[in-house]
Amino acid sequence: MDIVSAPGHADDPVTGPLAGEDAQRAANNTIWGAGGFLRWYTRSRLRPAETVLFAEHREALLGRVLELGCGGGRLTRHLVALGGAVTGIDIGPDMVAYCQRSYPAATFAVGDLRDLSAFESESLDAVVAGFNVIDVLGDNERAKLLDELHRILSTDGLLIFSSHNLACAPLLAGPTHNLTRNPVRMANRLVRLPRSVPNHRRLVAAQHFGPDYAILNDEAHDYSLLHYYIGRDGQEGQLARHGFELLQCLALDGTTVERGESAFGCHELHYAATRSKPAEA
Repeated sequence: MDIVSAPGHADDPVTGPLAGEDAQRAANNTIWGAGGFLRWYTRSRLRPAETVLFAEHREALLGRVLELGCGGGRLTRHLVALGGAVTGIDIGPDMVAYCQRSYPAATFAVGDLRDLSAFESESLDAVVAGFNVIDVLGDNERAKLLDELHRILSTDGLLIFSSHNLACAPLLAGPTHNLTRNPVRMANRLVRLPRSVPNHRRLVAAQHFGPDYAILNDEAHDYSLLHYYIGRDGQEGQLARHGFELLQCLALDGTTVERGESAFGCHELHYAATRSKPAEA
């Protein structure tokens, strides 16, 4: 019998925020630390929302740019083509080695987005974090990251990133419910069930909902990860608390998501924000 992806309770000692964040860190570090995902992240096509954001904020991307989680260079290729001074970091040595070979005009290093101490204060014009990479962090670590990004960005510096959309939490399903009528995809998912089902059963207990976010187990990499989900308005408020002003929120197809809209059905939202003021104490 499948386990439906339901949240725990905030005061539950097993599924509360602290336990959930510890479990999230352990699960995600185990998967990403193992490596072997290069083939997943070498595609070069921009998503429509990324195309819009890169075009509208081209001037900022001509400066000193840091890409968090450069992967196989999917975004790096386009950032380098714009002509900026691009630095990419990734936790995977194979990812970094591939990018160093493929994009010699940029600089790369193995690094964890939890530790940006190597970057001086106000030393960057833009930071780009694609593929929902910051969603591997829990709420406390996400807050620390935003503070660090505020520190290393110059005045009016640009932050472009994507994040899982909390409005789509009701659409998440466990592996035996997340099947398809497409015969090729069905065969692929059936083959992966022996891995997906135990992963989901192990991690579903660590899920929880916070005031405006959730930590949820989704189908990524055979249900082996826990991801941060937040809605458009919650993300705007979170950015403001850390000294950023939201400039744009786009659905995956590049259309604008206005304040008060949920973008239900769009599993990831894309944001552009500017470092506008000191972060709240």
